[in-house]
Amino acid sequence: MRLHFLNVKNGDCNILEHSSTNTTVVDISNGQKCENISFATEAAVLGNFNQKANPENPICYLNDLGKTSIKRFILTHPDMDHMDGLDILLRTFKFSEFLNVKNNKKIPSFSEFNQYNEKDWDMYKRLKDTFREKNLYSGDTIENESLTILSPTKEIVKEAIKKQDFNISSYVLLLKIGKYKIILAGDSGDIAWAHIIGNHKTLVSDIDILLAPHHGRDSNRDYSFLDTLKPKYTFIGNAKSKHLEYDKYKKYGQTITNNQAGNIVVQLEDNGLNILVENEVFAKKEHKFSKLNETTIAQRKYYYVNRII
Repeated sequence: MRLHFLNVKNGDCNILEHSSTNTTVVDISNGQKCENISFATEAAVLGNFNQKANPENPICYLNDLGKTSIKRFILTHPDMDHMDGLDILLRTFKFSEFLNVKNNKKIPSFSEFNQYNEKDWDMYKRLKDTFREKNLYSGDTIENESLTILSPTKEIVKEAIKKQDFNISSYVLLLKIGKYKIILAGDSGDIAWAHIIGNHKTLVSDIDILLAPHHGRDSNRDYSFLDTLKPKYTFIGNAKSKHLEYDKYKKYGQTITNNQAGNIVVQLEDNGLNILVENEVFAKKEHKFSKLNETTIAQRKYYYVNRII
């Protein structure tokens, strides 16, 4: 069982390879035809490994994993940085499930946000209108995949629609890999975490890995939920450093950013839950082992940096 936390611009894309052999893709960013890809280099700038300068293309990555289909696509919420490449993803790979949070979001202004493709919004609307989407809520589980929905509730969805703020109703997912707990937090905010701590406290206590909400941005949020989660590791996306709250997450454990590591892979092995990164320069500096070990995943070299026992 493996989780891939991809280095994708300022958006999100996570690939879950389940022990059932199914594949789940959670959000997408920088999805494009493979001939447009430029792979991240190992060059490091002092104090800044600069991996976000060469973002991963999830379409090529899935190809290089040997995937011809995915079981499901989960959209945590309908913002364009979470569906950037949706059209080509679902035209390239067969799929059978689409998980979406109910919403009435109107079409974004593509003249204002011209880094995004209107075809992706059109594909999203087509899925909502013609495909049998699943709307899951807090407490629901995805059968055989060790995935639990922590948020939203139906009431949180109503609040998001009322305020036209769909970060409020972002999916928050708990993934169990063996005895280990990983939370994929989407762009969730204070309303979601008040519900989660109030209703799922045992499930989310003392977790192993947190994919930081809202890419790790400050977002004027309440961080008291971390007093329950106490993540050993927090993975942070590619938001600008001035917007990130490293110190809040470092209080309980270590942080790794995509800008430092490039792609990050978490995989269960006999010796524990291993954390691997794509950037060799970062791995040489940060690894916790007597020597730097490497392996090949998706036709790319990855380096072991630590292990959770």
